[in-house]
Order: sequence, then structure tokens, then C-alpha cells
Amino acid sequence: MKKTSQENEKIIHIREKDFRRIASFRNKAKELENNCKSLEEKVENLGKEVSQWKEIAVRLAAEMENLKKRMEKEKEDFRIFLQASFAEKLLFFDEIFEKIVNDICSNPALNKNIADGLLMLKKQSSNLLESLGVKKMETIGKKFDPMFHEAVEIVETDDKPEGTILEELRSGYVMNGKLLKPAQVKVSRGKNKNQSTSKN
Repeated sequence: MKKTSQENEKIIHIREKDFRRIASFRNKAKELENNCKSLEEKVENLGKEVSQWKEIAVRLAAEMENLKKRMEKEKEDFRIFLQASFAEKLLFFDEIFEKIVNDICSNPALNKNIADGLLMLKKQSSNLLESLGVKKMETIGKKFDPMFHEAVEIVETDDKPEGTILEELRSGYVMNGKLLKPAQVKVSRGKNKNQSTSKN
């Protein structure tokens, strides 16, 4: 049975309508696809920006930590400097007390109470210095070290190895392992063998 022309026109009209609808869907799909791409690019750019800000934040945090450490170190260095300055001033009194104890307290004619008082003052002075980390150097019999000792006299002798400290003229002090005041010492030197043989 043959279709009439009216029916054919109707079918064609329906097909055209479908094509238009399909074309509209395609256009919308294309538009959505473009929008998705645009959004993906924005998300990617935002991700990069977030990553950059994270790097900046990490760098700033590291710089702040380094600044904090540097300030703490400077604060500690300044504290040590003040402590060393104070201790250096106290050395003068400690040395006076030591001289008094050595020169006067050994005198049997001195009143015992006075001697005990002076000894107590010397002990308190030494304790105060020790509380600040100050220690008196042991020198006699030790090897001469120009970083800690000041040689004021060289003594020729065969009794001791060359460079041995024979006598201490002024005490030396260290504070927390660092030199506060060098010790003044007499140091041994081997006798000149050429001189001794030429005399013979």
C-alpha cells in the first residue's frame, strides 16, 4: 500500500524536527564540553596557585624558624658575654683574696678569727665564680699552650721537657671551656748544647 504525499511530508517534517533537536543537543553538548574544559583549566590553574602559595608558606615558615633560632642564639651569646664581663670583674677580687690568704693568713701572729674570715671570703668568692662556670687553670707541669698561657720567662733546664710550665706567676681562668684570662707562666727550654760544649 503506497503512502500518500501528505504522509510523506509529515514524515519529512518529523525527521527535520528530530534533526533540529539532535543538532541542538549536539550544540549543547559541545557548549558543555567547552565549559568543562574551561573549568578544568581553571581548576588546574588554581591547583598551581595553591601549590605556589604552599611553597611560599613553607619558605616563610622556614625563614621564621631560622630567625627564631638566630635570635635565640644572639640572646644566648649576649647572656654569655654579660656573664663573662661580670666574671672578669670578679677575678680581680678573687685574686686579691688569694694574695691575702697566701701572704697574710699563713702568718701565725694573725688573729685566728681574722684568718678564718678571710679564708671564708676567699671560698665564697671562688664559689661565686664557679657558679658562673669559671674555673682556674692547672698549669704547673703542663705543656705550654699559647692559646691559654702567656710566657713571661723562659728558663733553661735539663730537668723538664722543653715547653713544660715550671711556675705560675698569675692564675689563668676559663669559662665554660673558653679562655677568660690567660695564665702568666715560666716555661722550660732545653740548655743550648753547643754553648755547654764550647765552654768545655
